[in-house]
Amino acid sequence: MRRYAALLRRPGLARWSAVRLLTRFPAAAAPIMFVLLSKTRLGDYRTGAWMAAGCVAAECVAAPVLGARLDRRPMLAETRAALAVTAAALIAVAAGVRALPAPALVALAALAGGAISGLIGGLRTLLTRALPAGEVRTGLAWESSLTDLTFAAAPALVTGLALGVDGRLPPLLAAGGALLALPLLPAIPGIRAVPAPAAPDPRGPARPLLAAWPIYLTSAAAMYLSATIEVALSPLLEQHHLDIAWTGVLLSAFAVASIAGGLVYGLRSWPGSHRAQSLALLAAMTALVALAAAGARTGLPLVAVPLVAAGAAQAGLVTARNLSLHHALPARHHSAGNSVMYAASCLGYGSSATVIAVFLTPGRATALVLLSCLLTLGTAAAGAAAERLAPADHPVTTR
Repeated sequence: MRRYAALLRRPGLARWSAVRLLTRFPAAAAPIMFVLLSKTRLGDYRTGAWMAAGCVAAECVAAPVLGARLDRRPMLAETRAALAVTAAALIAVAAGVRALPAPALVALAALAGGAISGLIGGLRTLLTRALPAGEVRTGLAWESSLTDLTFAAAPALVTGLALGVDGRLPPLLAAGGALLALPLLPAIPGIRAVPAPAAPDPRGPARPLLAAWPIYLTSAAAMYLSATIEVALSPLLEQHHLDIAWTGVLLSAFAVASIAGGLVYGLRSWPGSHRAQSLALLAAMTALVALAAAGARTGLPLVAVPLVAAGAAQAGLVTARNLSLHHALPARHHSAGNSVMYAASCLGYGSSATVIAVFLTPGRATALVLLSCLLTLGTAAAGAAAERLAPADHPVTTR
């Protein structure tokens, strides 16, 4: 772990880590936060579900646009504005949940998610700019583990506050985190820098971003599988007469394994290109999830063991994917590219949740999980094949 200790001793990196945690919490908490706010304050889930959907949809649309802005402007002012808008929208949601009509609440939730979405790519770009080339892998593995930590802790924290105290507390907590990040921003390395003007690309300004589409496809496929795990696990246990109370334990174990796997991945170099590593880890994760689904009929251990192993593979997959994009794009497109990849992840997650919600019926959970595994493998294979056949004038560069 000396690599991570050395990373955090770099000027501004501890504050960058704090800002990353504070700015990831709203995205990690949003779906369950809005659903429980609606349930506890309005008495139904419908408005909260629409708020969660509006938040995710706004993230998908706004992330590439705002990420591209961060490639062209000093990030300090843009980041301050994003955090302030998100905090204001979340405070308005909490304060007006009973007074405002449902469309206004959905619009505010969308504003909160959309405003902060560009920071996913922007903060990652600042991290990679601040590190020597040999430490970028460790830095991105650290970022992946911070993200996994946030997504592991947020649901339990939100549920405890919403059901145990008040449904308005989680959005207020998320808003407070955004405001708390504001004074930490100026110490982040490179956040005041003025990006060098980019030379015009004769093929068009979006061509370099579009050329990396196989990497975005891998990201969407990975999140499609992750959503399958989260949404279908409880029905899968129920189908095979296992106690659904184990769902939370298994998902927490998956998240903890992902944190550990990400840290291990960042400690050394691994054979093959980053693109090959991401594909191999995605295939391993898919096989393990399929094994968990097939093993549910024999008992809980054959669900738990492969699922935890899949969690460990997921974090390495995310870091390898981020490294692939880092090397595939010119530096002037890093924030936009990371934001496009985030949008692709949102689309992958949302499409999986939608498919399962539409087609899941009693007794079909295993079949749907296995089908999701096949779709994930097919999507990844199609992206890999298309990359090999890409014309030589705009290849996707990987290391």
